[in-house]
Parts: sequence; C-alpha cells; structure tokens
Amino acid sequence: MQESSLFVGLDVSSGKIDVTFLDDDGRPVRSACTYDNGPKGWMELRTAVVAAATLVGPKVRVVCGMESTSNMHKRIEQALRAEKRRKIEVHVLNPRAVKNFGRALLKDAKTDRLDSRLIALFLLRMQPDPLPQMPPGFEELKEATRTRRRLVEERTDHKNRLHKLLRYHLPGYRNVLGSGTLPKRLLIVLAEFGSPHALLQCGIEKLAAMRYGRGHRVGEAFAEKLLALAQQAPVRKLSKVTRLLIKTTARRILDLDALLVEIDRAIEEHLDEVFPNQVLTSIPGIGKVSAAAILAEIGDIGRFASKEQFVGYCGLYPIVWESGEARRRYRMTYKGNRMLKMSLLVSCAAARQYNPVIATFYERLRRRGKSKKASGGAIARKLAEIVFTLLVRNEPWSSEKAMRGMKKAEAMLKRAA
Repeated sequence: MQESSLFVGLDVSSGKIDVTFLDDDGRPVRSACTYDNGPKGWMELRTAVVAAATLVGPKVRVVCGMESTSNMHKRIEQALRAEKRRKIEVHVLNPRAVKNFGRALLKDAKTDRLDSRLIALFLLRMQPDPLPQMPPGFEELKEATRTRRRLVEERTDHKNRLHKLLRYHLPGYRNVLGSGTLPKRLLIVLAEFGSPHALLQCGIEKLAAMRYGRGHRVGEAFAEKLLALAQQAPVRKLSKVTRLLIKTTARRILDLDALLVEIDRAIEEHLDEVFPNQVLTSIPGIGKVSAAAILAEIGDIGRFASKEQFVGYCGLYPIVWESGEARRRYRMTYKGNRMLKMSLLVSCAAARQYNPVIATFYERLRRRGKSKKASGGAIARKLAEIVFTLLVRNEPWSSEKAMRGMKKAEAMLKRAA
C-alpha cells in the first residue's frame, strides 16, 4: 500500500497558532483551526494532528512545518517531536523561502490562516529535508553563544563611543597612553572621575594608589601621563551630562568584560556536556568558545551533502557582478548564517597566528596580490572546509595531512598553468 501524507502548516504568533491540514493533492483534510500558543494549545494541536492523520489513512507520513519566528516556535516544535501516537516530521522553515514561494504562486492576500495554508503548500511542493534531532542542551548552547556575540558587539559599540569622547575631550590620548585597546586601569579611572578637572583635583598619589584587578595599582608612571593629558585638555571642567556619559560608558565596558568572562566559562562547561568528544579544539587557533559558537550553528554536520553545500550555508563564497560595459566585480555574498560566518571570520585572526597551514595560505594569497579583506575571506572559507572535513571524519587536526594537501593543490595549479 502506498504511503499517504498529511501536510500541516502552522502560522505561529505570540498568542495563537493558525493551522491548515492538506493531503497529497493539496486538498483540505479538515477545516483550518486556531489554537492558543500555550501548553493547553500545544496538547490540543497534537491531538488534532493525530486525528487528521487518521482521516487520511492507516499508513500516513505526517509532516508539520512552521517558520522560524524568534523563539515562539521552539516549544511547539518540541511538543510535536514528543508525540508518541504518531511519528511527526517537523520542519522549521526559512521565512524568506516561504515568502518567495508565495510570490512565485502570485499570492497577494495575507492573513494568518492564508499563511498557514501557504506553509502547508510549501511542504507539499518543495518536500524539504527533515531536520535532525539535536542532542539535549543544544538550544541552550546556541542561545548562550548568540548572546555572547551580542554582548561582544555591545562592548565594541561602547568602546567606540568612549574613544569618540576621549578624542574630543582628551585629544592626543592615544599618543600618550598607546594606540591599542582601552586598558582596564584607564577604564577604572574614567569610571571614577570622568573629567580632566576631577583628575587634577585627585592628585598623583591618590591616582597612583587606585587598585584594579587582582591587587594591581594604577602606578605613578601611568598616573603622571593621565595628569599631563588632563592639564592639556581644551576644557577641564566638563558639563554634568558629559561626565555622566564618560563614567557610565567606562563602567559598562568593565561590566561587560566581567560578564563575558563569566559567560565564557559557562559556555566551555556546557560544550563539554553537549559535545563531549568534539574535535574542533584540536585545530590550532580555535578555542572552546569559538568551537562552541561554530558547533551551535552547525548542529548535525550530516545534513550537509558536500563541502560546497556547507560553505554555501556559511555564506563564505564570492559572487560576481557585471552589467553591460561595467567592470566585473567580486564580493562576498550577504547570504548564509550570519552568526556562523562571523564566528569563522573571527576565528581566522587567531588561526592565522597559531595555525601554520592557515598562515601559509594567507601569505600565498597576499603574494599573489589579493587584498587583506579578500585574503581574510578566503582563509575563512578554508577554515570552513577544514571544520567540515574534521566533523565528517570525526578525527582531530593533523598539520602533516593539511600541509600535504596544500602542496598537492599547489602542484595541480602549477600543472594547470
């Protein structure tokens, strides 16, 4: 007997779930309905799906799909996967794919019920591959690594804001204090005083004795540099609002530094629980936090059929642009998983320093005339290919194998030339 199918489209919002049930021919199995987006509604939804499957036939493939909508769909997905009376195939769909599918069908009207029907039709016509079941704790790891990325971005915004304030009110501070990142002792001082006048009022002895970190002092040499800057400030007595901005920005950076240390420790511990035998940390330049960020976005590497498909998911491939007589240009695509792409690009900085294979590849590209940006994108792609290979083979990094592969590729390029 040929297996029949039931396609269930769910349009999820914060308060309700609109549901459409279609058979293999795209005909409604039963009337569309609406359930509360809460524990009671989830139980009613599961019962309705099982009942609709019974209407289709005794041997039915049940396929449910919903768009990825913030985190409003996650509990529904878990409830459907936990159903024991029927095996339910659950799909979390890309909203852009569903929207473009609707455009292809020339659908103009939009209501929640029509959207649920469109999702059911998408499942019927496109037949997407089912998502694998993730290990326990995977969603928590993903949420933690994404939260960490947002905190890092927030800290960068605050640092840029503080640099802007210091350029205006303490011009030349980079020449005196160094052009690197904002040192912790400077942040401690700015969070306490916030203006040149307050620094001069404090005096060198009190300033040098200020503590930060584990028993460290600001020190006389650093205090003298700060006071010299304060003496040369265009305006020593800043307004109350400017002092507040400097103080709160410096404090926020210190708070974020402490929070990131704490969340890094928690991510490392959770990584060992979710992926106890992962091999990514064997790659020189990739630590536990970077490995966690990469694995949290990949999930099951088996859902990628090839290395090229994985690189496409990362969004680490160039696209060409030309029109008429316009000159051809290449740039990195904007598509792909933004968080995964960012994790690989950030990991390249450390890999270029500690991984001889990546460093050699980068220098070879620079000698061929590639820009730093283009070379950085290329080594991020190379790192993505390495990650894919190690995860598929489930084996640790080997510098010897990697170098042999690079030499073989160079020899093939020379023969082709």
